Amino acid sequence: MDKKAMLAPTIVLVCICLVASMLLAATYQITKPIIDDINIRMANESRAEVLPEADGFTQLDVDLVDGVTEVYQADNGAGYVMTAAFKGFGGPVTVMTGMDADGVIQNIKVTDASNETPGLGSKTTLPDHTNKFQGVSGTITMDKAGEGTYIAPVTGASYSSKAVFNAVAAALAQYAEIGGAF
Repeated sequence: MDKKAMLAPTIVLVCICLVASMLLAATYQITKPIIDDINIRMANESRAEVLPEADGFTQLDVDLVDGVTEVYQADNGAGYVMTAAFKGFGGPVTVMTGMDADGVIQNIKVTDASNETPGLGSKTTLPDHTNKFQGVSGTITMDKAGEGTYIAPVTGASYSSKAVFNAVAAALAQYAEIGGAF
């Protein structure tokens, strides 16, 4: 076989790969800031949802409790919003917890339970479950005989329920860690 006949297709394929790679890199550079802005806007909307009294948020640079990924303080002193993630049945479950300056939970929002079982684990994202945490402060428990406020798990979704419970418990622990007192 002729060396030119073998070399020509190879050079063409390399050029095609280089052009495709450059186009992909350019597309990434163009869309990344747009995607980042959308993610920031959605996170701020979720923070405002779990702590509606706040007029803005500032991220705190504090030592994080196990499971907590970020802590924001309301600019007007209305409270804190903490995000925590724990393993559910299908993967991590991310929960945003909003609490007032006294450490009383105003609301929680499950921001990611995409890997949980549809129809079972996904029930932990519904208001029927998340509203159980409203007004709670201090210690929570999933054991009726345990210390603190009892939070009933979603029937059939024990792993997902425990992930949400652990995320909220971590947020309460984070509140105590940053100087909140019950």
